[in-house]
Amino acid sequence: MRGTRIAALCAALLLASGCGIRSTDVVEVGDPAFAKVVPTGDEATTLYFKGPGGLLPVVRSGGHKESMLGDSLIRLLIGPSDAEKDAGLTSELPNYYGGLAIGREGEKVTVRLERAVLDFPPLARQQLACTAAHAVPKGQAVKVTVFGTDGRLDLPGCPF
Repeated sequence: MRGTRIAALCAALLLASGCGIRSTDVVEVGDPAFAKVVPTGDEATTLYFKGPGGLLPVVRSGGHKESMLGDSLIRLLIGPSDAEKDAGLTSELPNYYGGLAIGREGEKVTVRLERAVLDFPPLARQQLACTAAHAVPKGQAVKVTVFGTDGRLDLPGCPF
């Protein structure tokens, strides 16, 4: 019994001593690294894809201010890049390589596809609505309507 107490006391002293590791001061090595990770201004396009937790924005470089809406929606319909797929992003929108017409008048955006659209799942509808909303000048509300071979789809606004 006495040997057990001595062993426990030695173990406690060993833990309290910190095993001989001494603390050190902060070592200065220079300024923090800086990298441009998100394109800004006229060179950025924001697309919305399905991620592990729901809808996620993806910022891609490229595109022109005059055709940002069209560029964004075309890129969305093409789907995530290989790198985006490797990161776990997918699209709820079906693969689409048909005709596409995009129009904008004020706050109204119209998209015409040569396919049925009423069967788009809710997340696919949000992908379209959010990508369109973020492709127009900041601060403008956008109402998106998608026309397909089976009818008209009025999309809800983007929650972001």
